[in-house]
Order: sequence, then C-alpha cells, then structure tokens
Amino acid sequence: MSSNKKMAAAIRAAYANYGDDPDDWPEDVKKEIRGQTEEEHTAENNVLCHMIWHGYTNEFIAQERSKSPDYVRSLRGKMRRKHELDYQTTPDELTQLKYNVAHMNRPNNKEIASVMHRDKDWVRCMREKLREADNEARR
Repeated sequence: MSSNKKMAAAIRAAYANYGDDPDDWPEDVKKEIRGQTEEEHTAENNVLCHMIWHGYTNEFIAQERSKSPDYVRSLRGKMRRKHELDYQTTPDELTQLKYNVAHMNRPNNKEIASVMHRDKDWVRCMREKLREADNEARR
C-alpha cells in the first residue's frame, strides 16, 4: 500500500474514532499520521538516491519505483545542486560495463547507457575509472 493510501486510511480511522475536529484527536494519533508520511517519504527517497548514485535513468527509476519522472528529475537536480551526486558502482556493474564496451561495435557512452538503463554521465564516469584502473595495472 502506498504511503498516501496508508495516510488516508489513518485519517479516516481518526475521524471515525475521534470525531470531525482534528484538534480533539489525541496527540499520538496526530503524530502517527504526520510521521507516517515523513518516514516513508524519507525511506523511499533513500532508495531513489541509491538508484541515482548507481546511474539509473530517471525513466527507469520512475517505472521501477512508481514515481513520476519529474519527481525523480527534481530529486536528481537537488542532489546535483547540493554536490551529493557522487556516482558509485559495484564490481558486478563494472564487469557488465567492461563486457558491453568489449562486445559493442564502436561503443559510445550514449549507446552503452541505453543498453544498461543508465545515465550517460554515470557511464562516462565509470569508463574513466576503468581507464584509470587499466593504466595503474600496466605500470
């Protein structure tokens, strides 16, 4: 159940149990209703941020997490403005990237990003890391 549905159900229950005036509701009920959306919103944003750090496109994240692409785009923009957008990768993602680079005919960042459902900036950044690692290995 989405956070909006949970919050709406909690509000309906409070109306049914405590009447039409929210001022008459117990404080713990009001805190539960307010805190419910804030906690879930924060937890969901943490998941979205993790996906953004790993370079997934706005459209892919929106589809996977049932969010609007505009919401994901605005979150990515906020992260970029706060200098929190530091792309990350796992060894499996690097292996997949290496495979795509090796097996595509004249690969460019945009094509690789499309195949991997990743942002082209993430691909560019990770390819730079791969080149640096290769240069270190050759020394």
